[in-house]
Amino acid sequence: MTKKRWIALNMSIMLAAAMVAGCSSSGKSNGSNGSSSSPAPSQKESGNAKTGEATDKHKEVTIVTWDKPGPTSPQWQVELYNKLMDSFNKKYPWVKVDAKTLAPGTDYLQKYDQALLAGDAPTVSGMFTDGNIKSRAKDGTLADISELVENWDLRKEGKVFTGMDDSLKINGKWYGVPSFLDLNYVVYNKKLIKEAGLDPNNIPTTFEEFGEYVGKITDPSKNRFGFGLMGMEWLAWPYTNIVWNAGGEMVTANSDGTGKLTFAEDPGVDAVMFWHDMVWKYKATQKNVLESWQDLMNDFTQGRTAMQWLNLSSFMNDYVNKYGGKLDDLDILTTPHAKGKPSYNMGGGGVWGINPKATKEQKEAAFLYIVHNSYDLDSLKLKAETSASNNAPDINPSQRLDFSPLDYAKGMPESWKGKLSDIAKSAKVVPSFLNWNDVKNALVKPLQEIILKKDITHEEAKAILQKCADELYKQYPNSFHR
Repeated sequence: MTKKRWIALNMSIMLAAAMVAGCSSSGKSNGSNGSSSSPAPSQKESGNAKTGEATDKHKEVTIVTWDKPGPTSPQWQVELYNKLMDSFNKKYPWVKVDAKTLAPGTDYLQKYDQALLAGDAPTVSGMFTDGNIKSRAKDGTLADISELVENWDLRKEGKVFTGMDDSLKINGKWYGVPSFLDLNYVVYNKKLIKEAGLDPNNIPTTFEEFGEYVGKITDPSKNRFGFGLMGMEWLAWPYTNIVWNAGGEMVTANSDGTGKLTFAEDPGVDAVMFWHDMVWKYKATQKNVLESWQDLMNDFTQGRTAMQWLNLSSFMNDYVNKYGGKLDDLDILTTPHAKGKPSYNMGGGGVWGINPKATKEQKEAAFLYIVHNSYDLDSLKLKAETSASNNAPDINPSQRLDFSPLDYAKGMPESWKGKLSDIAKSAKVVPSFLNWNDVKNALVKPLQEIILKKDITHEEAKAILQKCADELYKQYPNSFHR
């Protein structure tokens, strides 16, 4: 997940996102394992402060976060968060964390922007996304943290994921640090597929064959549907992946650094018509393709839809711990693709950003919080072990390159590891252009119009997408042109 998309996300945004914001977002503790948290020269000693040690070198500073788990969070996530915060508080006693909770389903980015205007936004947040940092740097809603990033020891040692650098560094200045990584692909329920009389080990992946297969799973009389289509306001997120797999791009780069909008070219039209056919030709989707994010998640975790595009992390916890399913029921598949075209799987993740109104001392304290939560080996290990022991193993790549959560994923089906490795090799990162989020938002209604119109033609769909592109060219001439 807009992210809007990522925000419910992992994106997963999403239940995954909720977990990251609620528990993962507070996750690393600089211990004696060599994972120093020194982000800048002025913080070098603070990263090595002894547990509970008071020091005259640091004035007390307060930072605000929105990471605290809410009353609906699983107890193990609450306990994990508390352990992570305890270790942070002991190591950095001069940093006071004013931890707040957001209600489930909150549009995080919208809430942040409103709070920023009101003067009560969090000091630090890990739920921004790689696709919207350039726009936020331009509009001043994130702080320049170049000094902190450039003096960060772990980055100098080559231990930090750099695949998002082009999105996080704008005009030579840094505005974010990866908070979590994720991959998106098709997750499916083998149990439901077997109930439909099909072989879950032989699922085709080309558009037409996939549609026919998934349509055979659907049986409205049994409240069983083949595929949960994300047709609400976040649909431009998965649509991007389908455009790639149809052989196209959403945006291509011009020589002057701007973008050329290409989603209205034939691959983009083929992509949305594939979705249209999933609804009307194959009758493979849930009844209400515009249903809310939470309803979409519930359809899968409660056993009504057999497949969805997202990731295992978004479903495992609720499917197993809330609704009594088994991890062995679930499996994964590469994202469907056009015949003769490669299958890509969207990669990306969350980004830590700091409030532009934060003082120098607050920025330094916030960076300690970032490193503690996302890069300290002790914290990473604690999170991986705790998640695995609660039937919710962390199966995403790590933003710290010398750590792998899969090493701690006890009880995970062995077949997942090989498939996850293969899917990671086909990862593709979302475009990084100014006003990229505005492009996705502008596409929502046109895409919904195409999906919902039963007898629409390829030419009519193309005209709708081209009209959207033309309007974006007029609205954002400094970001996009032909």
